[in-house]
Amino acid sequence: MEPIVLAVFPSAPQALPALERALGGDGRPDGVVSVRRSDDSIVVEWDPSRSAVRLVMGVVDAELRRYNATRRTELLSAPSEELLAKIAAEELSTPEIAPDRILERLLEKSGLC
Repeated sequence: MEPIVLAVFPSAPQALPALERALGGDGRPDGVVSVRRSDDSIVVEWDPSRSAVRLVMGVVDAELRRYNATRRTELLSAPSEELLAKIAAEELSTPEIAPDRILERLLEKSGLC
């Protein structure tokens, strides 16, 4: 398991308890490993092989809609290129996205960067 760790900063601080319950309580997405409150954010760690990014962020956004709030997120983990390619392929419905097709890596290999 390569976890994703993400801090979610809601524009409405009163949404923090609801986010904590939705992501950490009964009925939470299956892949959620931990949820903790940190001042003005919720830090969520999850296994993307068990709960897709779309699902976890969908839960966050559904809760925030109840407060007419927006969010800012900060990635706290450093996902591998393989995981980034997998997430991009899933979210964009483009299965041909693969680590060996990441532009930055191709440029590095060619010596252009």
